[in-house]
Parts: sequence; structure tokens; C-alpha cells
Amino acid sequence: IHFIRHTDKPKDRIATYLRIVSALKPNKAEKHRIRFTVGGDRIVYNGRVSTPTADLTTVKCLLNSTISTPDARFMTVDIKDFYLNTPMERYEYMRIPVQDIPNDIFHKYQLAGLVYNNYVLVEIRKGMYGLPQAGILAHDRLVKHLNQHGYYATKHTPGLFQHETRPISFSLVVDDFGVKYVGREHAEHLVTTLQLLY
Repeated sequence: IHFIRHTDKPKDRIATYLRIVSALKPNKAEKHRIRFTVGGDRIVYNGRVSTPTADLTTVKCLLNSTISTPDARFMTVDIKDFYLNTPMERYEYMRIPVQDIPNDIFHKYQLAGLVYNNYVLVEIRKGMYGLPQAGILAHDRLVKHLNQHGYYATKHTPGLFQHETRPISFSLVVDDFGVKYVGREHAEHLVTTLQLLY
């Protein structure tokens, strides 16, 4: 997000509100989580927002295929902060109440001159939780990256991917991979490919 003057927002755009989400995750290293998210119900986005994902039957078939293929193994992969940092062609706008901005941030970014009606306006230039289009933008970016490295989506099964030459296939549900592979080097190729972008 980028702090901007309230007059810099295009006149035809609506600024949404900040939504603060807190969660307790007892099984994670960071147990107490606070996130700034976007009030997505105020975003007017006319593009596609749904993402093709693997269903339960696809995952079950992939698991059965792993068991019945000699020397096949199965692993899972999760991309951390998947929705974040995806570039957006069309920026969104959000108002953050001054009282919700920590003092050190307020002073570091010299926000006093940007305050208008007790809010600071931000321009959202990359994916952020709460944006209706965040999922599809992140998904399309991932698929494009995978294609560049030989991975492609199968024609008739949503969320199922294969490689052009390697004995590896995986189901994809948002940012979670269920991967069947034969040979560790092929699993490492997928992980390395993902680490180039994430």
C-alpha cells in the first residue's frame, strides 16, 4: 500500500474501509495474528474473481494414483502469503483511521500532512487480503509462472497440473499443492520453480 493525498484518488473510484482481523493460531510459530485487510464488499470490480481449483475427487484420484504407481511418492507444498505482492493493473483505495496506525509508522512515513477527516488514504497496488480479485490475480500469475517452466493445467480436470516431460503431477487448491512424483529431482524442480517467484 502507498499513502496518498485524498485528492489523488480518481474521482470515479470509491475508497473502501480497513478491516482488522485477529486470529489465534495455536499450531503456528506466530500464534497471535493481526492483519490489515480490505473491506471487500465496497470494492467495485467487474472482472472475473473465481478461481479454478481441484475438487475432492481429483485429490483422491491423485492419491490413489500415487499408491498404485511404482516408486511414486507424495508431498504437499504451501505458498506463504500467496495473495500478497501480486501486481495489480487497476489500483484500489482504502481509508485507514488515524487511531489504527501505530505511532512509529505514522511518524516514519510523515503522515500528518495526509490526514483528512481523521483518515489517511492508501492506494493498493498489489494483492491484499479482502480484495475480491486477489485470488484470481494470484492464481493467473502462478499459472503463467508454472507454464514458463513446463507445467500446464490439464484440459478437462480443473486444478490438475502436469509437466511436459517430468513424471510429476499435482492438484492445486488456491496455494496448496498435492504432488505426486517419481524421483526426488522432479519434486525439487517444482519447489525450485516456486521459489523463483515466492
